Amino acid sequence: MAETLFTVKNLKKHYPVKSNEHLFRYDWLKALDGVDFEIFEGETLGLVGESGCGKSTCRKMLLCIEPPTEGEIIYRGRDVLTMNSSELKSYRREVQMVYQDPYASLDPKWKVVNLITEPLRIHGIGSNAYRKEKALELMEMVGLREDYQYAYPHEFSGGQRQRICIARALALDPGVIIADEPVSALDVSIQAQVLNLFKELKKRLNLTYLFISHDLNVINYISDRVAVMYLGKIVEIAATEELFANPVHPYTRALLKAIPVPDPQDKLELQVLGGEVPSPINTPDGCPFHPRCEIAVEECRVTPPELKQLNESHCTACHLARVPI
Repeated sequence: MAETLFTVKNLKKHYPVKSNEHLFRYDWLKALDGVDFEIFEGETLGLVGESGCGKSTCRKMLLCIEPPTEGEIIYRGRDVLTMNSSELKSYRREVQMVYQDPYASLDPKWKVVNLITEPLRIHGIGSNAYRKEKALELMEMVGLREDYQYAYPHEFSGGQRQRICIARALALDPGVIIADEPVSALDVSIQAQVLNLFKELKKRLNLTYLFISHDLNVINYISDRVAVMYLGKIVEIAATEELFANPVHPYTRALLKAIPVPDPQDKLELQVLGGEVPSPINTPDGCPFHPRCEIAVEECRVTPPELKQLNESHCTACHLARVPI
C-alpha cells in the first residue's frame, strides 16, 4: 500500500460577497464546502469538474496561497495549516506548481536560464555555477536545447513555454507537482507531447501529481485515480478505469455522456446536462446536484449525502449509489 502524502479533511473556503438585498450585509460564496480526499505517493490524482466547481480554489488551499475557512490539510503526517514560516518554506520546496497559462507565469524580461534558476536562488541553494548547470540539466530533461538558455519567453511557442515552466517547477527536486489545466491552452498535438512528458517525468523522478482539468479525455489518459467535483464538493472518487467503466454518481455519468466521439461514422447523439449550476452563494438544500438530477428523490432534496465507500477504490456522495441508475 502506497504511503498517503496528503489527507484533506472537510476543507472549506467561503468568500464574503456584498448582499444584493441588504446594503451593509455580506453573503458567503462557498467555493469549497467540505472537501475530503487523499493523495498517495507516486500516483496521479485527477481533479475534474465544470468551471467554477472549486478545482483551482482547492489548489490554492494546498499551496497555502490562501487560508481555508475550515478543515485540515495533512502532508506526510504534518498539519500544513499550523506550520511556522521555516516549515512552510520547506513544504513549498516539496510541493511545486505548473500553471495553466505558461506565458502569464513567466517574467517576459527574464531569460530562460534566470527563470529556471530563480527557485534555487530564492532558497539559497548552490553557487551560480551549480544553478546554471542544474538549469541546463533540467532543460535537457524537458526537451529544450541548451542554446535556448539566453532566449526570452516571447521567442517560444506555447508548448515550449510550458516546458520551461515544468523545468522551473522541478528545480527544487519536489516530490509533488500540482498542475492546474497545464495543457488546456495548447494545441491538441502539443497537448499530447506535454502529457507524455508529464508521464515520463513521473516515472523518472518518482513524482506525485494532482492534475486539475475539465477535459475528461486528458484525465483518462494521465490519471491513476479521479475525483469529480461539483459545486464545491467531491461527488465521486474512483480508480480511473473503474470510474470510466462504471460511473455511479448521476453527475459523473452526465459528464461522460457529454464527451464528443472522434469517429465521424459514429452517430451517437451527445446527452447534454440540463439546467443551470446553482449559485455557490445560495446552494440548494440536500444534495447540491438534485436540481439537475433526473432521478432525485425526496431524500436528495432534504439530506446532504456523505461521501461513502462502495468498494476498496470507489467512493461516492449519492443516496442512490446502490440503486442502478
